[in-house]
Amino acid sequence: MSKTLLTGAFAALMILLSASIATAQQAAEVPKAKKPTQSIAELEQASYKAYQEKNWVRLYAHNMKLHQQRPYTPEYMINIIIAAASLDRKQTAYHFMLQMQQQGLAYDLDDYPETEGIRETEAYDYMHKLMVEAGEPRGEGAKQFDLDVKTADLGDVAWDSSRERFVVGTRSDGRLLAVDDAGKTEVLLKANEENGLWSIDGVAVDAGNKRLWIASNATPDFAGFTPADANRGGLFEFDLDTLEPVGQYNLPVDSLRHSLGSIAVTSDGTVYVIDRATPIIYRKAVSVDRLESFAGGPQLVALTDITVTPDNSRIFVADAVLGVLLIDPKVQRSAMLTGPDTLNLGGIYGIEFADKNLVITQSGIMPQRIVRLELNADGASVANVAPMASALESFDTPGAGTLRDSSLYYFANHGSANAGQELVLMATPLDAGSNVEPPDMKVFNEALRQATEEAAKQKQ
Repeated sequence: MSKTLLTGAFAALMILLSASIATAQQAAEVPKAKKPTQSIAELEQASYKAYQEKNWVRLYAHNMKLHQQRPYTPEYMINIIIAAASLDRKQTAYHFMLQMQQQGLAYDLDDYPETEGIRETEAYDYMHKLMVEAGEPRGEGAKQFDLDVKTADLGDVAWDSSRERFVVGTRSDGRLLAVDDAGKTEVLLKANEENGLWSIDGVAVDAGNKRLWIASNATPDFAGFTPADANRGGLFEFDLDTLEPVGQYNLPVDSLRHSLGSIAVTSDGTVYVIDRATPIIYRKAVSVDRLESFAGGPQLVALTDITVTPDNSRIFVADAVLGVLLIDPKVQRSAMLTGPDTLNLGGIYGIEFADKNLVITQSGIMPQRIVRLELNADGASVANVAPMASALESFDTPGAGTLRDSSLYYFANHGSANAGQELVLMATPLDAGSNVEPPDMKVFNEALRQATEEAAKQKQ
C-alpha cells in the first residue's frame, strides 16, 4: 500500500469535517483528546529555544507535554533524557532510556554530550548497550527483484492472485503494471479520457468479487495535470478479469485538500479508502454508489495506510505520528490501539491484517523495521510484539507492501531520498522473528539502586 505522507489544511477543517461526517449514514468518530493550551508547533519551537539557551527545566517541561500528546516520537524522549541528565535527575533519565530500550529503539545516547553526567553507571551501560545493538541488522528479508520504476513514481502495489502477478500503480503517467516474479512488466491500464484516471496512489484486488479498485488523484506529478484539476480524485472500480470500468466515485467538491491513498476491502465487497491530505476515512458500501465520509478528525495527523478484517469487524488505520486507530464499524466506536511496554507505533508507513496479527512497516523510526503485532482475543489491543526484519542492509525507508501467501512483499527503498533509484522488492515470512522480551529488570533495578545511592552520597 502506498506510504506517501501528506498533511491536511487544518484551518477550518473542524467545521467542514464535522459537517461531512454528520451526513454519513454510519460514522465512527475518532476519540477526542483534551485540547492542549499550546500547539505541537508552539511546544516544539519553545523546546528548540530552551535547548539553545540551555534552559533544562523548560526543555524538560516542554518535551514532557509533547511526549504526552505524541508518546511514540523518539526525539521527545531523547530531549527528556538530555534535560534530566543536565538537571542531575538520573532516575528520570534512566526511566526514559528504559522505555526507549523496551520499545526496541536504536539511538546512541553517547552522541549527545549532555548525557555525560549519567554515563559510566551500570544502569546506563546496560541500556545503552541494548539500544546500540537494536540498530544492528537482524531478522529475515530476501530480495526478489529490481523493478524498472523510480522510487518517486511508485503509487502502490497489490498481489493479484487471479493473474499470479503483482499489480503496481505509477504516479507520473497513471499506469497499472502487472509484474511477474522476475520483475518483468506488462501494462494493464493507462490513464486516458475514457477511464478518467490520473496518478494511481492506491490499489486493491478483490479476487473473490472479481473487482479491481484504484484510488486516483490529479496531482502535479501526473503528466496530464492542469491547475483546474487540483484536488480532484476518486475511487475507480474495474472488472478484475476484463479491466472494463464499472464505476467511478468522486471526492466531494469542497475547499479542502484531498489525496486518496491506500484501500482496504472486506470479503463482502465493502471498500475503505483513506484521504491523506485531509484526515478522513471514506467508505464505499456495496449497495451505495458514492463515497461516504466514515471517520476522521483534525486530531489525526498523517494517515498512511489502512487494513480491515475480512468480516469487517475491525478496521486499523495507520497514522505515522499517533500510531494505529482501531475502529469497530458495527458499534461505531474507535480508539487508539494500545499494548505492552514493548510497543512503539511511531513511523508506520504500512499496515496489513494477517490471521489475528497486524504486520506493520515502520520506516519513520530507528531502526527501520517490519514488525508483527499479535492481537488479543477480541482484536482490540496488542498482546505481543515481534520484530521480523530490522535495519537490513537493503532498507532505505521501506514503504508500499502487500501480502502474498505466507509473506509480506514490500519495496525496501520506497521512500529513499534518491528518487531516481529503481525499486527493490523484498519478502519477509509472516512467521519470522520472535516476541520481544522485556530486559532483565533485576539487573536494571540493582544498577538503578546503586546509581541512586551514589547520587545521594555525592549530595551529602
